[in-house]
Amino acid sequence: MENNNNNNKAWQPLLLKIGLISALALVMLIPLEMIRGLVGERSDYHAASVHDITASWGGAQTFSGPAISYQYKIGKEKEQEICKAVLYPDSLKYEVKTVSQELHRSIFDVSVYTAELAIKGNFVLNERLPGAETAELSLNMDDLKGIQGNPTFLLDGKALKIKSGEKGIVAEVTLPANAREGDVLPFFITMTVNGSESLSFRPVGNLTEVEMTSDYPDPSFSGDYLPIERKVSADGFTARWLISQITMASPSVNRFGVRLIQPVTQYRQTERATKYGLLVIFLVFIAGFVVEIVSKKPINVIQYLVIGASLVLFYSLLLAFSDFLSFGLSYLIASIMTTGALCGYFAGFVKSKWALVLTGLVALAYGVIYVLLQLETYAFLAGTLLLFLILCIIMMLTRKMKVISAIKE
Repeated sequence: MENNNNNNKAWQPLLLKIGLISALALVMLIPLEMIRGLVGERSDYHAASVHDITASWGGAQTFSGPAISYQYKIGKEKEQEICKAVLYPDSLKYEVKTVSQELHRSIFDVSVYTAELAIKGNFVLNERLPGAETAELSLNMDDLKGIQGNPTFLLDGKALKIKSGEKGIVAEVTLPANAREGDVLPFFITMTVNGSESLSFRPVGNLTEVEMTSDYPDPSFSGDYLPIERKVSADGFTARWLISQITMASPSVNRFGVRLIQPVTQYRQTERATKYGLLVIFLVFIAGFVVEIVSKKPINVIQYLVIGASLVLFYSLLLAFSDFLSFGLSYLIASIMTTGALCGYFAGFVKSKWALVLTGLVALAYGVIYVLLQLETYAFLAGTLLLFLILCIIMMLTRKMKVISAIKE
């Protein structure tokens, strides 16, 4: 009975130390949450800068058309009604070339583009259009202020006088006196447009084709249709879409195109990195506790607190550097600074090879976390396997450890 009491007393310091270390690790959640709040604040500033620039330069652009809107009369002379209708192209082809650039606002960079468009195809007149009261050619787009210079509109080889409309550019159409059902009217439009974030199209033709070339190296194809041909390289991309009307739900609903924007900003990556913060702190604390028992050199609670604060400050350094540098370079600098500071600190109270072991663990943790951030799709699987591997290592190191005798000594 007395032996059992002695064993219980021997376990008490161990359990108390484990409880204190766990509590300290959980306390570190408070400054981690504060840093996440700073990340959100910096991200909001970045979004505001993007909005200010795109409001002046030109926002996301979606093109629809061209189409001929017209009015015609039905019924007897005294009971006539005016009806409205739209004639969409029989064939429609966009040839697009975009050039991207970076604009600056304060410390933030915003990616924008300039697109040169050549739009061609033809209309096939229906039975009502030749006798229409009025008709106009319209090309709808999201942001008219992005237009550079004067677009050129040609219909049946004749230049049209254009003006701004409710949703885009419009031009009055006067059909030839001898126009009849089945006649083909070719059109050709050229224009240069500024935009940002995305460039999209609505497939309003019976057959719609888009050929796009760009110097943007990281496109994200989006919408209801993916390109049938595409080639992406470090120098840019080319893509081609070919869409038939029979595959569409509605010309006003379907859209397709490409996003020309960095998919993950440095603030999004920093936010993701902070989600691993508590995991890194727990791993380093566990390693410190194992080293404390194996080396028989105690690490006091204040020293654990300083270690935890250093690990949390890493994310503040990462956020500060990422305002001016790329995420990868910011991560490297913050990792070197934190690991170097902890190396000197470990050497001060462990004073053995175990200081290098703890330093190596911190460096390894930051390296692995960076790899997980790049994996995205496989991050959860890789992180789980990593935790299992760390558990196996801890089990191997502690399988023959006499904890009670080590504490007594």
